Amino acid sequence: MYLNKILSFLFVILFSSSFAQSENIKKSLVKIFTTKQKSNFIEPWKKQSIQKTSGTGFIIEGDRIITNAHVVSESKYIQVQLEGESEKYTARVEFVADDYDLAIIKIDEKYKIKNLPALNLGELPNIQDKIVVYGYPMGGEMLSITEGIVSRVQRSVYSFSKKRYTVVQTDAAINPGNSGGPVIKNGKVIGVAFQGIRGASNIGYVIPVHILKHFISDIKDNSFDGIPSLNIMVSNLESKIYKEMLGLPKGESGVVIQKVAKHSNFYTVLKKNDVILKINNIDIGNDGKILLDNKQKISFTYLLEKTAVNENILLEVLRDKKIVTIEKKIEKAKIEPVISSFSSLKAPSYYIKSGFVFEKLSVNLFNQMRSDYRLNRSIPTRIKNLQQNPPEDVEEVVVLISVLSDESNEGFQGLKYLVIDKVNGKKIINFENFVKAINKERYALVESANEVSFVIDNELAKTNDKKIQTLYNVGSLMSEDVKPILKK
Repeated sequence: MYLNKILSFLFVILFSSSFAQSENIKKSLVKIFTTKQKSNFIEPWKKQSIQKTSGTGFIIEGDRIITNAHVVSESKYIQVQLEGESEKYTARVEFVADDYDLAIIKIDEKYKIKNLPALNLGELPNIQDKIVVYGYPMGGEMLSITEGIVSRVQRSVYSFSKKRYTVVQTDAAINPGNSGGPVIKNGKVIGVAFQGIRGASNIGYVIPVHILKHFISDIKDNSFDGIPSLNIMVSNLESKIYKEMLGLPKGESGVVIQKVAKHSNFYTVLKKNDVILKINNIDIGNDGKILLDNKQKISFTYLLEKTAVNENILLEVLRDKKIVTIEKKIEKAKIEPVISSFSSLKAPSYYIKSGFVFEKLSVNLFNQMRSDYRLNRSIPTRIKNLQQNPPEDVEEVVVLISVLSDESNEGFQGLKYLVIDKVNGKKIINFENFVKAINKERYALVESANEVSFVIDNELAKTNDKKIQTLYNVGSLMSEDVKPILKK
């Protein structure tokens, strides 16, 4: 009897403590309402249809609100509603990290809302840890709280940017509207809810807290650099024959470099067939994994996710059967990759001449292609393959997207999705180079990489471009970045 009373008393204390903790967390939650209009990379002179969406956010120090980049990207109007209140406040985006789908927004100063209750940040959870997801998912207007466990911590694709970083997988429900909400363990944030798997039940994904901390630390100087990368392609080293050929010493393990990108600041430092054995004195397994203090295995890229741009990184490398040590500052790439990086803030770079629609190839364009099933099927494989294997002899890739039919392009109206290789016999190396070349002479003979050619008559274009612009309701025949090129 006495034992039962003690157990009942302890239960009441634990329940009261848990309830109080949950109530405190609620005070730091917000619902986010957005009106957005995305760029259209297939018809770059247009915008996509206006959308009204909602998501979740939570308050951190400095009256800042954390949410997902995809919740607020390309928003024209943002409103925030504090939990338990009916009033909505206009807000603005302060920083966006497209790569790992995080953003910081702030309520407009005119409301003079200060000293909002901030949530504390915790540490990367272990597998089987109990967690709680807070948010405002579809199906209702009120706050939803769901519990679950951590089922995996692994590297996976972030659906917004299509880049790969560490994720925490959970069986707690994460649905549209949950995006940007805090995931809590023992009263502290261990991650940010951001995506699920369509058609799968009880599988949700969380951006881990170490990436959130990296983001917050990164922007302290009011500049966003992102997570640094070695910009290399590697493969696991589990083949005994492969190890013998490379001369891997007994007891050593690592990953073998297959390619170093030209825009990498390690391009002259690392080489193909180098084996990376250690990063910052931490062993890398032949499966590309490292072992954390809690005995949890995770991809070695986790070490880069905890490294800031311009920090020194220490590499132990096997090269030509000898172990060498390399210490170098891991800087931001000084030049853009050949295929322009994903950015929710970047409008398409395009130029329309005689109805031919040319565009600079970007990850944004690839992402829009993939999001439309019928469009994705129509894109030639040679174009799709460029994302993984961009050409090495150019700085930027120029593509003919489509042709707006007119007498000035008669005979060429069925052309689309062609990679531009030459204009009047001269190699095209970037978008600016292309715009200049196409306007240099009266006739521009344009050759594609797959040996399809077409001709533009610049005299005819002078009279027909305005007609094409009116006929197809084209707001502008070029993006803003093209106008200065034509004035040079």
